[in-house]
Amino acid sequence: MIEITGLDCPIINDMKVLIVEDDVRIALPLKEEFEHRNYLVQLSHDGEDALKKALSGEFDLIILDVMLPVIDGMTVCRKLRQNGCQSAIIMVSARGKSSNKINGLDCGADDYLTKPFEMDELTARIRAVMRRGGGSKLPEIALGDLLLDLKSCVTTYRGQPVDLTPTEYRLLAHFLTNPGRTYSKNELISKLWTADDIFNYDIIKTHIKGLRNKLAAAGAPRDIIETVYGLGYRLKSNV
Repeated sequence: MIEITGLDCPIINDMKVLIVEDDVRIALPLKEEFEHRNYLVQLSHDGEDALKKALSGEFDLIILDVMLPVIDGMTVCRKLRQNGCQSAIIMVSARGKSSNKINGLDCGADDYLTKPFEMDELTARIRAVMRRGGGSKLPEIALGDLLLDLKSCVTTYRGQPVDLTPTEYRLLAHFLTNPGRTYSKNELISKLWTADDIFNYDIIKTHIKGLRNKLAAAGAPRDIIETVYGLGYRLKSNV
């Protein structure tokens, strides 16, 4: 049986984020901070590129600057919503007048944050937006004796800590949210890597092997992650 508990922190650690910001002094520290939290991050520096990336990828969250080259952020937001984009969008801008905020929200943004801002405020806004979205992005996932604390990024099996790499952790978190479901290599790559990453299909096999070995060393069954030949991988629903 899978249990997801804790109502105060609705952000899962494999969240895919698109940062649309032409000022690298803002974009790069944001990317570094999000990656430290195990988010999967892509950057975009103009509105045209942002539209292409946002409409071709499945992002949980988009941080969208208003003043962008080529296509402005308001237009980007409007076009995304017109094309059915369901990602949470937080618009950021140095323009802090009420009329600017109203325009941003009317374009389809979920929130509007005025620059300069503190990281703590942005993460609080993210929590609020994701909570309103109704996702199951909560701080603890348990399946049998296997436990992931998404707040501290600690994994344990029967209380025994399991030291995972960030990629192994993201894989396990993804499997745990859907135990028993079989994922193809293409699906895992799409969910857990960004388009900016360089990879081949063998990397999935390598990470699965490492994850199995570490879980087994903590006492978990070696076949806790099953290979479904010709189809992909799945986490056993009874661990």
